[in-house]
Amino acid sequence: MKCTKCGAEQEADVKFCTQCGAPMEHEDQTPENNGPEPADTEPASGAEAVKSEEPASGAEAVKSEEPASGAEAVKSEEPASGAEAVKAEEPASEAEAVKAEEPAAEAENVKAEEPAPAAVTVPEEPQPNKKFIKILAAVVAIAAVIAVAALAYVKMTTKDPKQVVIDAFENVFPEGQVYPSEELFGLKDFAETVKTADSQGGLTLKMDSCSDATVNAYAGSGLRFEAKDDKTNGRSFFNMGVIYSGMDLANLNAYYGDDTLMLAVPELSAKVFTVDLGEGLAERIKNSPTVGPLLEQNGVDVEGMAVYFTELMDEAEKAQTEGRQPFDVEALINRYKEGCKAQENFKAALTVEKAAKGTYTIDGAQVSCKGYNVTVSKDSMIEFLRQSSDFFLQDETLKADFMRQLETTVKMSELMGGTMSGTGTMSAEEMQQQSYEEAKKLVDQMIEYLDKALTDVNMTVYVDKKGRLAAVEGSTNLYVENTDVSEEGYIAVTFSCQLQGGAYLTQNALASITLEDATDTVSIDMVKQGTYDKSVLTSDLSLDLTVPGDETYNFTYTSTYDSKDGSYHLSGEVGGNGSQLVKISATGAVDQLEKGKSVHVNIDSLETSIMDDSVNVVLSGEYYYQPLEGEISPLEGETMDVLSATEEDWTNVGMEMLFGVMGLGSQMGVSMY
Repeated sequence: MKCTKCGAEQEADVKFCTQCGAPMEHEDQTPENNGPEPADTEPASGAEAVKSEEPASGAEAVKSEEPASGAEAVKSEEPASGAEAVKAEEPASEAEAVKAEEPAAEAENVKAEEPAPAAVTVPEEPQPNKKFIKILAAVVAIAAVIAVAALAYVKMTTKDPKQVVIDAFENVFPEGQVYPSEELFGLKDFAETVKTADSQGGLTLKMDSCSDATVNAYAGSGLRFEAKDDKTNGRSFFNMGVIYSGMDLANLNAYYGDDTLMLAVPELSAKVFTVDLGEGLAERIKNSPTVGPLLEQNGVDVEGMAVYFTELMDEAEKAQTEGRQPFDVEALINRYKEGCKAQENFKAALTVEKAAKGTYTIDGAQVSCKGYNVTVSKDSMIEFLRQSSDFFLQDETLKADFMRQLETTVKMSELMGGTMSGTGTMSAEEMQQQSYEEAKKLVDQMIEYLDKALTDVNMTVYVDKKGRLAAVEGSTNLYVENTDVSEEGYIAVTFSCQLQGGAYLTQNALASITLEDATDTVSIDMVKQGTYDKSVLTSDLSLDLTVPGDETYNFTYTSTYDSKDGSYHLSGEVGGNGSQLVKISATGAVDQLEKGKSVHVNIDSLETSIMDDSVNVVLSGEYYYQPLEGEISPLEGETMDVLSATEEDWTNVGMEMLFGVMGLGSQMGVSMY
């Protein structure tokens, strides 16, 4: 038998559906077997309604409630378990008469509820299917919102392929990248210290041996350079010493401070030669008994030269104090980036499409990289060159810097009587105009040639998930006139480059380029390898050039530095067809280092070999740079004012120096007679 409500199969004698709780309908169903009908009870006295008794024990009897309005019957409570019908409780005593209640209104008869199970009202259908559908719909809605949001985020965060490629190239040398050499030595701080701090430094090199016996006789000889710079007080000192057999042979000392220049060679003369460069220099030169007439005899404007030298020294001192350079290259590049649209236009002209993925080695691991087909049109390259060259030729600051240099040249030429080569009678403005016209002509010729020679460049660029450039593979053609080439006057060019990372992206790299025409092939291969473990830094570079005729040339460089003990080894070699042409190597140790402030380097061996070691020279020495120690003092000795010295004074000095040279010759075993 099936339930008429939910259709569930039921046993034949079941009165209520075990699934939904609805009453089962039988063919022989009667009011008696389907549960008693509520009936009116006779009032106990008059119009009293019958009340049901409370149960004797345990189970709570179902009490009849007053109807909300007149004839509304009170429903029974839900069964305690599942579809179990609530049974009516037995009265407390069988003989107890059922008492009737007073009617709420005289004309209204309240019906008493029977405590029998059939009198219990059926609970509402739970409708589980509808609830499930609502939950499912909510889940689907939430999933749809999440999917749309995720798609929107991906769309917003996914870069255009062109921008991915551009960013990859621009980040090959990212801003803020700290390279091992900078981390180990503080090179940027050293450069700043040299420009602004009071400092001193020096270099000494001596020859230890030479394969040529004649030269080897001077083993132990060499040169020494030392410089001191007191920027605070405007003083400087310089020394160049000649070393022979391990001892100082001669020294050239120079001092500048308080507008006075001093020179001395103690081994040749006891005199300290002085020049007062302060106010009144022109007058002193003019009145010099020897220098003035000598200059005038050669057509030199003595007074103008004196004024010019004064201005020049003042400008040099001012530039040093301000840290200015004659040509500020960094500022020029920044102006180019900010003011020239060549780069932006070049980027806009690129054509970029997605390509197949590739796998490359970066940081010692195989990584999957996205591929992009990139086309660089010839027109965009030519336009880039035109716009860039126009910017540099029109940059006003660069023009002004160049003009100052020209003015210096012209002024010197005028002071020297117009004897300087190439200046003639032209003014600085005329020279600048001529120089810029010549430069523009050369640029135009170059662009014209490239316009004929270049073709579109097609390449595939591979970028890893971090946005780093992993590899570039490409090809193009170059047109060469009057050449026997493979295809309509063009030379085929193929190139590739892999950046394999390490401490920085370009520490390890592979690159190659091949040029091929109908008969010949030229190829260049590069391998760059390096390691850095925060202590030991290594670097190796090799370039191999193969030219027609199976001739090969190569250049190799290798270096190792261990920061734990400061030891280093450097080597560079140029070879051809299996033979060594030139080799230079150095070994030693950095035995004192304060990053960015001071350094001392021992040069244990600096070896140079030529033609398979047929000529070999070994040097040794040291280099140092450190903060200035002590004060820089004027040179000591008998001073001689160069401008006020007479011919007799110069004759005496000349004789003194001659005897000094002869003395030096005797120390070296060279007879001067």
